[in-house]
Amino acid sequence: MTKPSDFGKSTLGKFVAEKDVSRRTVVKGLAAGAALAAGPFYAGKAFAGSGEVSVYSWTDYINEDIIKAFTDKTGIKVNHSVYGTNNEVLQKLRASQGKGFDVVFPSVTTLQAWYDAGDLLRPIDESKINVGTILPALWEKSLDLGATRRGKRYAVPFNWGTEGLTFNSAERNYSPGEASWNDLWSEENKGFVTVRPRSALSMIALMQDGTGERLDAAQKDEAMARDVFDKALKFALDHKPNIRAFWKDTPTIQNNFLHNNALVGMCWDGPSFGLWKETDGRIKYLAPKEGAFAWLDTMCIPTGAENVPEAYAFINFMVSPEGGGMHAKFSGYNSAAIGAEKALDAGQRERFKFAYNDGKAISQLYWWKPEAQWFQQLRNEYIDKYQAA
Repeated sequence: MTKPSDFGKSTLGKFVAEKDVSRRTVVKGLAAGAALAAGPFYAGKAFAGSGEVSVYSWTDYINEDIIKAFTDKTGIKVNHSVYGTNNEVLQKLRASQGKGFDVVFPSVTTLQAWYDAGDLLRPIDESKINVGTILPALWEKSLDLGATRRGKRYAVPFNWGTEGLTFNSAERNYSPGEASWNDLWSEENKGFVTVRPRSALSMIALMQDGTGERLDAAQKDEAMARDVFDKALKFALDHKPNIRAFWKDTPTIQNNFLHNNALVGMCWDGPSFGLWKETDGRIKYLAPKEGAFAWLDTMCIPTGAENVPEAYAFINFMVSPEGGGMHAKFSGYNSAAIGAEKALDAGQRERFKFAYNDGKAISQLYWWKPEAQWFQQLRNEYIDKYQAA
């Protein structure tokens, strides 16, 4: 996770997410047609409250057009700050004891660390959320992935996306349904690969496993986790000459492909779709045949939020067709809002069709799972060894 929405398009109406988050949960029927909430999400420019909201988001989630549209509708001023990793936002709120921001955007599978860190998030008052504007399958799926604790919801689904294979099509010719994670480690790609260490080790574990079952089991048993990551680390170190540069966020993905001569990598879909457009199709993105990794990001209200009514207004705007559509069009990620796909153009739909093999790759997605603190700490040990070698 920084963690950009060619994925929030009308194509999604063909698929529905299952509640069982098994090793390869099939996303089916994400647009299962719930009616939009009847009430408005804002009270016009006479909005009661401070009239400001402090938003802390991923680098590529919100632009000035989104902020202006929200302010024009509500009269609420947006103070916007950005971060590049899940750990960055967690540590910031940990240090401030949940103060300083009204809305944050953590990945749902990292929320266990927030819960373990103490009283950092407010429970969500669902009566203040326009649930009817949110894709029902994502509202339900978020429950399985970590949005609740002890019967209370702390997170509202915002968007979702994948990590797949990004490549320079002028130098490499990969095809939907045929490209593999193994392609990253070929002899021809020695010195030309960019990956995020965290994702790379899990991807190698999935590649070695073939089914994802051992990778799933590793999150429940420390001995299994060490065995899985020992094997993944050995492979990663044996093939480290293939790495040109690691990345950690959207700007470093962009820099590695545009200025650092990376030819192929494991990257987020949003920045990759942005590069696709920027380079007129030279940089492309697709889900490998073993399955792209899928994630779900959320919106949460920290315990120290000073502008809670405004926070709910902002959340509801971002899951409205207008706000969700603007986010999807800007970022390249997939909005959780029903109807957001109407904001996308034909080019975005074509990119989606190629990247996900006309929708066939959806059934192969491997969803990131909720992670216990011990598992994150253990994996960080292996990430440090990988980067330091």
